[in-house]
Amino acid sequence: MKNFFVIGDSTSQSLSPTIFNHWFKVYNIQAKYSFIEVKKNNFEKVLLNKINDENTFGFNVTIPFKKNIFKHIDITNNHSKKIGAINCVKVSKKTRGINTDWVGYLNSTKDFKINKSKNVIVLGYGGASKAIIYGLLYKGFKSVLVFNRSKKQIKLKERKTFTKQYKTVDKYLVNAGLIINTTPTNPLNKKQTKLIGKDVIVSDIVYAPKNTPFLSPLKENRKIYGISMLIEQAIPCFYYWFGFKPKVDKVLIKKLNAKIKK
Repeated sequence: MKNFFVIGDSTSQSLSPTIFNHWFKVYNIQAKYSFIEVKKNNFEKVLLNKINDENTFGFNVTIPFKKNIFKHIDITNNHSKKIGAINCVKVSKKTRGINTDWVGYLNSTKDFKINKSKNVIVLGYGGASKAIIYGLLYKGFKSVLVFNRSKKQIKLKERKTFTKQYKTVDKYLVNAGLIINTTPTNPLNKKQTKLIGKDVIVSDIVYAPKNTPFLSPLKENRKIYGISMLIEQAIPCFYYWFGFKPKVDKVLIKKLNAKIKK
């Protein structure tokens, strides 16, 4: 039996086991996907034990260890290096790691026509937001604006700049084409939320509940839900491990919806 897992903090709430175990069953793969919860003080020990286990064939890494994992990876690619995070690892004689968050987010937008000349506003600058920003710039979006509670230095392509303060977001909302919330709350106040036009596409990477505190007030806007990114980043992981793309069927969607509070 091949073992796969997701390792990180608070992984017991992850829907990754539901996704991958469904695909293992559909494609008759003799494998099991589980979760491992760790803290900073035992991450290294638990991880090394698992990597050295002959039954471990691959795993996902979640917050806050997507950067820490680099020192345990023998081979990676330029995308992961530029993002500074790895979330998918394949274990054989050598450990190979990639980042699928960036392509996962881009694929979650594939059914939406987004004007690349308009502002893309990213709320929050934590774990997954770096991969999302990288993907947006890679795809050719011209104006990617990042807002965060604390001032942080960021790199947009070859240009170094800083995150913007939320109190200045108002003037940028007017020309927004896409707004992405990467925080667990709604960082915008009621006045700012009302400035968002009905034609703006709104997105949240949190998948439970489906209608997050950020999405709930925006009833008439087209929405990219967090579950879309979760599924879309899992597809290239599966491909990385097995060499073919799994299908997202109605049974899987039903299983996931049953686990997500509406």
